[in-house]
Amino acid sequence: MKSAFAYMGNIYIPLRTFFKELGIELIVPPPPNNKTLKLGIQYAPETMCIPFKLTLGNIIVAMKMGADTILHTTGFWSCRFGYFGKLYAYIVKDLGYKFNHIDVSLMRLKEHYQLVKKLNKNSDHRTMLSFIKAFSKAWYKSSIMEFMEKTAREIRPFEINKGEVSKILAKYLTALDNIDSIKDMNGLKKQFVKEIETVPKDLSRPILKIKIVGESFCVIEPFVNFNLIQTLGEQGIFVDPFLTAHKWLGFHTIRNGRREWKSIEKLASSYWKYNVGGEDKKSVGYTLLAPKQGFDGVIFLHPFGCMSSNAVQPVLHKISQQHNIPLLDIGLDEHTAETGFYNRIDAFISILANRRKIHRK
Repeated sequence: MKSAFAYMGNIYIPLRTFFKELGIELIVPPPPNNKTLKLGIQYAPETMCIPFKLTLGNIIVAMKMGADTILHTTGFWSCRFGYFGKLYAYIVKDLGYKFNHIDVSLMRLKEHYQLVKKLNKNSDHRTMLSFIKAFSKAWYKSSIMEFMEKTAREIRPFEINKGEVSKILAKYLTALDNIDSIKDMNGLKKQFVKEIETVPKDLSRPILKIKIVGESFCVIEPFVNFNLIQTLGEQGIFVDPFLTAHKWLGFHTIRNGRREWKSIEKLASSYWKYNVGGEDKKSVGYTLLAPKQGFDGVIFLHPFGCMSSNAVQPVLHKISQQHNIPLLDIGLDEHTAETGFYNRIDAFISILANRRKIHRK
């Protein structure tokens, strides 16, 4: 079985190990690019959001690379993400590809178990063992990936040689993707710590702090947000995304971080009582928390035309005014140009820097 899935950030690194242990080969297309996006735009319904168009393009590329199965999480949610998988399948079928389509859902655990059992010679013992190994290795790899990315975000603003941290991170993430042994993962983590500590830093440098909130895909996928986290980090700005690939995987599998999410949603409830979709309530909660944590500003990234994002925008702007925390609201689609995007970002940073000077005086 060769499977395609919706590409998002570095989520493929732990998922490749997970499916490999289950006996499933994961076909990972090249990182998202303009060709991939154009392919998705060509076949997607015009009104669909950029996360759908880009992931559709990636799935079509994976099918061309030999994938014979489409995997996608599904559910009856307010956000259309839960229905993406079925729409992918209809479109790819119309393009003439023959494939199996598997909706990954808690309601179909028995079906998923039987599928993996067939791949393990119909042995319950081997199947259970493969599930245990798959989850433990993938989760450990995802945790190390999170550690590396978090460390890079914290050190980047202070690096003396611009881009050095990003080069080290890219090297070790590639190495992490190519190993499956927990022992090797531990060894790689130690090497990473040792090398990242040698990066020349200027810890006396004053830095701005920006919180990133918004829709999951737009926050996590660098191609969609023009590599915002790395770019601002290399400009001497600490950027903290409310959501990462590891956190997304953890919450949507074993509800990891549930206590934190509940406290954030409780904080948001005075402004936003119900989840509409697109991480709207969490965006409200983290925006409220940002000034208390010492952030200078908040950037809200979301797909242009997304219903839940449009609904929550007025609330976020109200919070910005009432809690004196600057907010930059950016809708992203296939027409968003990098130059225009960073013109807005640069103007926002200038405002934050001026506020910081006034505050110091």
